[in-house]
Amino acid sequence: MAKAKQTRNRRGALWYILCTLLSIFNICTIQIFDGFDWPFYAVAGNALISLVGIVYHIHAAEKRSKLGRLQTVLLRTLLMANSIMVFPMLWLSVFTLSGEYHNALVADATVTSAEQVWQTAASDSKDVTLLQTDDLYIYCTDYDDLFYATDQRPSPDDQNVLMCVAAAFQSTYQLEFNESNIVGWHTSQGRLERGAPQDDLGAFTYVDGVARIWDVGEAESAVREATDKGGFGYQSFVVLKNGERGSFDTHEFRCFRVLTILDGKACIIDSRTLMHFGEFVQSLKEFGVSDALYCDMGSGWNYSWYRDTDGQAKTIIGMWWPFSHNWLAFEKSAE
Repeated sequence: MAKAKQTRNRRGALWYILCTLLSIFNICTIQIFDGFDWPFYAVAGNALISLVGIVYHIHAAEKRSKLGRLQTVLLRTLLMANSIMVFPMLWLSVFTLSGEYHNALVADATVTSAEQVWQTAASDSKDVTLLQTDDLYIYCTDYDDLFYATDQRPSPDDQNVLMCVAAAFQSTYQLEFNESNIVGWHTSQGRLERGAPQDDLGAFTYVDGVARIWDVGEAESAVREATDKGGFGYQSFVVLKNGERGSFDTHEFRCFRVLTILDGKACIIDSRTLMHFGEFVQSLKEFGVSDALYCDMGSGWNYSWYRDTDGQAKTIIGMWWPFSHNWLAFEKSAE
C-alpha cells in the first residue's frame, strides 16, 4: 500500500514537472512575442501553481498530515484545474509562435531601392506585386481607393479588396467592438472618434486620393481635418519621418510591418524574417523609405492577406483573431 502511494506521488511529481516545463516554454514564447500582457501573467501563474504541485507530490505524506481533508481536496482540485489549463496556454503559445512567420511567399521581382518599386510593379501588370530585398517584402498594390474599416473586417471574398492589414493598435483584448479600444484618434464610419489615449502618436490620412503620414505634433489635427473633408485617418507610432527615426522603440524580436508612401502611393513593407526593431528601421532607411508608420504586428493582430493573380486571397502572415477590430484595406473599383 505504501509503495503504491509512493508510485502515485512520483508520477504526480513527474506530471507537474512536465506542466512546469510547458509553462516555462509558454512564458518565454509569449513574453518574447507578446510582451507583458495578460497572457504572460496567466502562463506565469500556471508555472507557479505547477511548482506547488511538484512540492506537494514530493512531500505528499508530510503535507497531508498538516492539511485538513477540505484543504487537501481544494488544493488537489486547484492543481488539477491548473494542469488542464496548461494546454490551452500551450495552444496560445503555439498560435503566437506560428503567427510570427510569413507563409510561403514567392516574390515577383527583387529590387534594391525604393526608386525602383513602382517602375518594376508597373511592368508586372498585377493588382498586387510582391517585391523583395535581402531583408524586406514590399507589397505594391494597384489600388483605386483606400478605406479604413472598423468593427467588421473586410472579407477575403470581396473581389474588390486587393489587400487587408491591421492598422492602429488596440488597448485591450475585447471580443465586442468598442471605439475606445482603438488607440488614438481615428475615423470610424465617417465620424471622428477618440480612442484610447496614447502619447507620441503620428497619423496616416487619406483624403481625395492623397495619402500622407504625419508627425506627432500635427497628427491629431490632421485626422480631424481628414474626417471633416470626407476622408479618413488613424494614429500609430512614427517609425520614420523625413528619413529620421521616430521615438518609438521595442525590444521585441519579430516580423515588423510599416505603412509607407512611395512616389505618392501607399504601400506595405514587411521584414522578411524575425529581426530586432533597430535592424528593421535600418533596412528601411537603406532602402530609401522617408516616411513610415507602424502597423500592429502582434500575434493574431498581424493577420493579413492580399489577392493573388488567381483572384484568391493569399494569407501573408498570422491567423484570424477575433479581438482585432480595425484594418486598412486597398480597394479596386468595381468594373
